[in-house]
Amino acid sequence: MISINLSGKCGLVTGGTRGIGRRISLTLASAGARVAAFYRGDNNQAEATLREIGSANTHGQHLVYQADITNRDVVNDTVVRVGERFGGLDFLVLNAASGAGGSMVDMDADGWMKPFDVNVHGAFNVVKAAAPYLNDGASIVFISSGAGHDPMSGLSSYGASKAAVNHMAAVLAQELGPQKHIRVNVVSPGHTYKGDDDPNFNPEVWSQSQREIASTTALRRLGTSVDVANTVLFFCSDLSSFVTGQFLRVNGGRL
Repeated sequence: MISINLSGKCGLVTGGTRGIGRRISLTLASAGARVAAFYRGDNNQAEATLREIGSANTHGQHLVYQADITNRDVVNDTVVRVGERFGGLDFLVLNAASGAGGSMVDMDADGWMKPFDVNVHGAFNVVKAAAPYLNDGASIVFISSGAGHDPMSGLSSYGASKAAVNHMAAVLAQELGPQKHIRVNVVSPGHTYKGDDDPNFNPEVWSQSQREIASTTALRRLGTSVDVANTVLFFCSDLSSFVTGQFLRVNGGRL
C-alpha cells in the first residue's frame, strides 16, 4: 500500500476553511504538510479549521489568513507573509470560488462578473503573487467544475468562468513547466457532499435528489469532499511528478 507523505512540504489553499477547501487543508496537513489557508469572512470557522489542522499535524505551524482574493493589494501582502513564514511554497491549491445562477439574458452585469472576479481574476492575483515563492517541482491545482466543460442551464456565468480557469491552467502548465518544473493541473468535482460524514454508508436516508444523482453516476454512489481532497493530495505529491496540464473529473463517471 502506498502512503503519501508530504512531510517537509508547505503550501497555500484558497477558500481553505470551509467545505471542500477545508477537507483539502485537513488532508494535506494529515499527510505531513504545513498548510496556510485563506478565507473570506467566517472567523469562527477559520479558527476551528486551524485547530483541526493543528491536531492533524503537530509537526509544524499552520496559518489561516483572511484575504479577499479579488483585492490585489491584499493578496500581494498576504501571500508575501505566507511565503516568508514558510520560506517557499511546494503547492498552491486554488479552491476559492463564487457562483451565480439564472438565465443569461435575465442576469445583470454584476451577477455576470462576480464569478469572473473570484474564480478567474482572484486566481490570477494569487498565482501572480505566489509565483516568486514556488519551489522547484511545486504543484498548482485549480479546483474547477463540470459546468466549465459541459453546458448547464442556469450556470452560464459560473460555467464560463470555470472554462476560463481550465484554459488558464493549461497555459500555465506550458509556461511554468520549463522554468522550475512546476506542474499545473485541474481537479473538476461533480456533485459533492461536503459534510464530515459519508452519506454512502446510509443510502436509505438519501434525499430524492441524492438518489437521482447516484442513479446517474457510474459508481452508483455520492461523491464526497474526501474524494476531491484525495485527488488533490495526489497532485500535490511526487506520485504525479510527470503529470501536468491535465483536467481530471472527480464525479464517479456521472454523465
